Amino acid sequence: MSKNIIISGIETNNLKNIDIELIEKGINLIIGPSGSGKSSLAYDTIAQIGQHELFLMYDNENFEVKYRVKKYENMKVTIPIKQLNFNTNIRSTIGTYFGINRKIALLYSLVLEMNEGDFALNKEGNFCEHCRGLGIINVLDENKVIDYNIPLKKNPVKCWNRYKDFYMEIIERFCLEKGIDATKTFRELNSDEKRSFLYGESLEKYSIRYKRTNGFSRRTSKFFGIMTNTPMMLKFTPSKKFYSEKTCDYCQGKKYSKEYDNYKVFNLSIGEFMLLPFEKLYKYIQYLQSQIKNDTVSLLLDSLKKFLETAIENSLGHLYFNRTIPSLSGGELQRLKMVQLFNTQLVDLLIVLDEPLSGLSGIERESIYKNILKISEKHTVVIIDHSDIFYNVAKKIIALGEKGGIYGGKLINEKKYIMDQQKSKVFSVEKTEKLISIKIKNTTYNYQGVDIKIAENRLNLITGKSGIGKSTLLREYFPQFFDSYLYIHQKPLQGNKNSLVATLLDLFTDITEIFAKKFNKNKKFFSNSPTDEGVCKNCGGAGYIEYSTDCDTTIKIECKECEGTGFNKELKKYKINDKNIFDIWKMTIEEAEIYFSDVNKKIADTLNQASSIMLGHLRIGQPSSSLSGGENIRIKTLKILKTSAKTIGIDEPFKGLNPTEIYQVALFLERLKRKGKTIIVVDHTEEAFQYFSYNIKLKVEENYIKIDN
Repeated sequence: MSKNIIISGIETNNLKNIDIELIEKGINLIIGPSGSGKSSLAYDTIAQIGQHELFLMYDNENFEVKYRVKKYENMKVTIPIKQLNFNTNIRSTIGTYFGINRKIALLYSLVLEMNEGDFALNKEGNFCEHCRGLGIINVLDENKVIDYNIPLKKNPVKCWNRYKDFYMEIIERFCLEKGIDATKTFRELNSDEKRSFLYGESLEKYSIRYKRTNGFSRRTSKFFGIMTNTPMMLKFTPSKKFYSEKTCDYCQGKKYSKEYDNYKVFNLSIGEFMLLPFEKLYKYIQYLQSQIKNDTVSLLLDSLKKFLETAIENSLGHLYFNRTIPSLSGGELQRLKMVQLFNTQLVDLLIVLDEPLSGLSGIERESIYKNILKISEKHTVVIIDHSDIFYNVAKKIIALGEKGGIYGGKLINEKKYIMDQQKSKVFSVEKTEKLISIKIKNTTYNYQGVDIKIAENRLNLITGKSGIGKSTLLREYFPQFFDSYLYIHQKPLQGNKNSLVATLLDLFTDITEIFAKKFNKNKKFFSNSPTDEGVCKNCGGAGYIEYSTDCDTTIKIECKECEGTGFNKELKKYKINDKNIFDIWKMTIEEAEIYFSDVNKKIADTLNQASSIMLGHLRIGQPSSSLSGGENIRIKTLKILKTSAKTIGIDEPFKGLNPTEIYQVALFLERLKRKGKTIIVVDHTEEAFQYFSYNIKLKVEENYIKIDN
């Protein structure tokens, strides 16, 4: 008798009354364009039903239900694993997150014949008093503090911004004293001049007259470099955004007090044990197994060894147990969760995975792929993925389309969809002509003596194993080298509950100002921000009303007063070209582009650019929280159009996109390149490789990163 999972009448988010059947103990693949409803089906429907069924057994349930279905049957206990990491707790480590620290503490207590509590890190006296058991301290980061593109005399120190006149004057005085050219940027200084500016102190005091809120004031002070932590002005406290984490000098990241350096198991303290990369720790445990003959210890070592073995198989050998969870990428955390999953003794689960092969190199992909095949023998697996590697092994393929947003949410023919994606979409790639040489001297980034070459005015691709430091190059080092640089990260766009597509495209103010000018009103009159005149009083501008159910769950219902727009219904009577702001908020980008072509060329051009990278299906008033990963990436890419930066670093712009979407994004980047931009991309999406002129391959040798071109 079949125990396939059947769900009927699915209307979650943009899904349009669809019926699905999931084949048990096999791979069920969900495919379709970005925004077509893949996550709505996999996570907001399938996974939520399975979790909700489990949580209903507990009285203390607090579960926000998103799914809307008519019926379902044969549902299983569900384990959803997404490529997201929202953990910000710096005390959360791989060891604590997965309950391994206690096993390690027990191991040391047994071998050394001590109490387990003696190795409890949270116990007063056990942890390092300088970092309070964190293993790290926060220090001012010159790369975050200094703007490399601003001349010294105009004050390039970002946290010296309260009394600009004072700081500009005292910097110029100091530069004159030390013989430093104040017209130069920090980047242009030699190493001695940089050190003097950051850590130096003037020989004499300077009398500085500067502007304050209520007139002028005068202060006599020496110059103190920002990195000296000596304030030149009262109440000088740089914000946290100017700090970076640094390994604690006292415990060297081991977290334990110095005393614990004396408690060793075969020359390794517990703190050192926690810092050893999985690849090396695995060999160490093998050695312990050959030396220690104790049944309890053997069981502990077997458990640790099994975790490490699976982690190494899944390209996580570079991690260590003291590594903080917030420092992990979404992909790394997802794979760590999968390590636990691959080792579980539970059977017949429903497992939902989000792009498990994205962000991985070829060898890494193959290992994860094989492990997923193994777990599909015991469990029902649902995967969102665009890799054709799953096409032949999937027992069921569910294709959604035809497009995204309001045009998506329908079941389409999966064979036709796959064939359409396999059609060749290419453009001519220009040969590399001029290479920019970047000699890295800073050993902080483990790029000791590396000469990285970037093709100027071309599309550059950086590849390499997960965790090797690709994003570090884009985020930390390139801003120091390039005169005009913009970094676009891969994290989802942030916004409050009222944040919309119009907000993300920087069109909200433009649209409200058009109406305000037309009808001679204050722009707040046409704004649905919570404190403005035009807000719907019923929902406060959110566009929905939250209700609590009998099961302590929360559901969101569209506000009838404002029809989900968040605007005061009185605004309906104000029309431009026969459309009010309600009508505009319900338009797709494609529809709005046509409308604004006669109303406002600036807005129309922005909408045209959005349409060119397949965002035309999004509604102007669509909540930003509803955007898919691919839609997030493409909206962020649009930001490049508004920057004057000549060099652009982009982290994984092709992640979660199908081949057609990859082509459109690549074509967009190509158009930017033709305008004189140098584009540097970190990505592993093989379908995108053909669009790049130059490939920088990173590898590790003797703990340092090298270039393999």
